[in-house]
Amino acid sequence: MDIVYNGTEDLTLGVELELQLLDSETLELVPRSSHIIDTLPDLAGSVKHELMRSNLEVISKKCYSVAEAEDDLSATLVPVIKAAKKQGVLIAAGSTHPFSRWKAQSVTADARYGELLNNLQMVARRFNIFGLHVHVGIRSAEKCIYVMNRLLYYLPHLLALSSNSPFWEGENTGLRSYRTKVFENLPIGGLPFYFHNFADYLRLVDSYITTGTIKTIRELWWDVRPHPNFGTIEVRICDIPSTLGEVMCVASFIQALVKKFGEDFDRSVCFKRPHSAIIRENKWRACRYGLDGEFITEDGTSTIGARKGIGELLEWCATGASSLGTEAYLGRLGDMLAAGNSGAVRQIEITEEKGGLKALCRVLAGIFEAGVLEAQGLGGESS
Repeated sequence: MDIVYNGTEDLTLGVELELQLLDSETLELVPRSSHIIDTLPDLAGSVKHELMRSNLEVISKKCYSVAEAEDDLSATLVPVIKAAKKQGVLIAAGSTHPFSRWKAQSVTADARYGELLNNLQMVARRFNIFGLHVHVGIRSAEKCIYVMNRLLYYLPHLLALSSNSPFWEGENTGLRSYRTKVFENLPIGGLPFYFHNFADYLRLVDSYITTGTIKTIRELWWDVRPHPNFGTIEVRICDIPSTLGEVMCVASFIQALVKKFGEDFDRSVCFKRPHSAIIRENKWRACRYGLDGEFITEDGTSTIGARKGIGELLEWCATGASSLGTEAYLGRLGDMLAAGNSGAVRQIEITEEKGGLKALCRVLAGIFEAGVLEAQGLGGESS
């Protein structure tokens, strides 16, 4: 299979949100994606189906700054929220629904999804989760592979920061990101591998395709992957935060990391690759403990608190934030880090304060809508 890396401008941004569709009365997930999409023909390409009909994907255009991406997403989300309300649907962001059951979900009628179900069976049918994907433009294939290799150690940091799925089918799982464990059931999901160069990546892809392991590179469900068609690196490990503002803060962090590692590539900086076992263990710790975890250091000889490790990484990234115009976004992440206020912790606190999981769903829908309206300078009702 011929794969061409279509390089784009460095540090352009694309953001994909997978959102929950909730019945406005029961707060259960409801299969209404088609009902909403069909009323929004002007947004074709920006609003799409996902595997489950209770999941709606909203995609930004190719943007040149985080602020532009936030404005683009919020401009799309306002009519989406209005259309959803007319269908008796609320929209919320969280990487698992707190109590809806996977067995109750229906799959979007699509040939690709049908084949996926046939191949993966219950693994696909249980895929009742919601994520955040961030694309960052990289001009060359070799630079993309270098940046991916550098990002691997820091993927658990991004997961801990974004962790927002503590509940599954009515139970507190004890994990900050239960979505992670559902996702890892995919046969080619989770952490990718180190690659020597783009040719090394192509050899693996060719082997997978030749042996019938995959049909297209879209089936490489890694936590981070090159996207040759777009000329981007795509970071997929994150839970989706509960507000659009938090989404953009995480996106700004990813963009800043790519910038720093890209600059190292341009200077031909060599680096020692942390052992994959360390990264795998740190990912588990991020999934289990979120910001309260301890990460194994790159050399494998000690540990560092997740908050401290992420804080140091933020400080390192902040040196280049002015050229990106993202100082405010990274600053908000710093405030969140200091408060220890991950989405998962907030979900648990809201449940305890408001008296249950249905109340949590209503709060999540409310804060998501409020954030979208604030981003568009509306501040009032969306209807």
